[in-house]
Amino acid sequence: MRGRTGRAALTVAVLGGAMLSVLASAQPAAPRETGLIARTALPLYGKTVLFTAPRNYAGRLGQLLIERGARPVWMPTISIEPLADYSAFDEVIRERDKYDWIAFTSRNGIDAYLNRLEALGLRPADVAGLKTAAIGNDARLLEQAGLKPALVPPAPSPTGIVEELRRRGQVSGVVIVPAPDVVGMDEPAVVPDFIRGLEAIGLKTRRVPAYVTARETANLEVGTRMLLAGEVDIVAFTSRGEIDSLLLHLGERRDVLNSRAALACFGPITSAGARLRNLTVDIVAADYSRFEGFVAAMEDWARKQ
Repeated sequence: MRGRTGRAALTVAVLGGAMLSVLASAQPAAPRETGLIARTALPLYGKTVLFTAPRNYAGRLGQLLIERGARPVWMPTISIEPLADYSAFDEVIRERDKYDWIAFTSRNGIDAYLNRLEALGLRPADVAGLKTAAIGNDARLLEQAGLKPALVPPAPSPTGIVEELRRRGQVSGVVIVPAPDVVGMDEPAVVPDFIRGLEAIGLKTRRVPAYVTARETANLEVGTRMLLAGEVDIVAFTSRGEIDSLLLHLGERRDVLNSRAALACFGPITSAGARLRNLTVDIVAADYSRFEGFVAAMEDWARKQ
């Protein structure tokens, strides 16, 4: 299946041009932007940040960490993959007139939806009657595909979707919830809690598998060794699934997460999951709609050390 997520890339651009002499004499030239930044201006300089995000998120987060001076170590503890069978998802798309909303809790569900629309030969106009709800920057994926989200909540979380629907008086109808098929670990509470929230305000739901979230067990040796040796300054989690998979991997060695490194969580849902697992959370992004906010929270923590 062809994905829609672009590969992360580091690009250096040199801009130049001639300025008319009359303008040059009339006003000072704007300072030229530079990629040369003093170490002291990079709060994460020299900090080793181990992050556990799956491949489709890792490129962007790793790029931002490098730009901020950190030394990123990628140790994916979950993988996100296509389903082997999309018949259930295709069925609800074909029967979309039976539903009022499709609500996405992650960009993975949006990717799967857009890919299935393409596979079924459907255009944005064909599904315009099915209202969409998405979170934060994830909504841009829909917009780029020509689908205008009907709801993007102020609070970028599944709970934010529920609260905004309640505020709008949307207390009846049926909502499609694209969800992961979780393999190798217990399902994190995010999607079940979201479904319960929707049903609590009077909506009916149709959960449909959209992608596979699987526990990752291979190629974790380097990150594990660094954790146990105290060579990691920050461990960064972007989801509860990543936390659960890492804890399963560490087993009796899980105490290393409370003693050897600061723990950073992308937002309140991830941080709540960490605390439920008796982990001490040191960093939580205030802006959890994008990875820039996550890295900024790590920078704030580093400045105070």
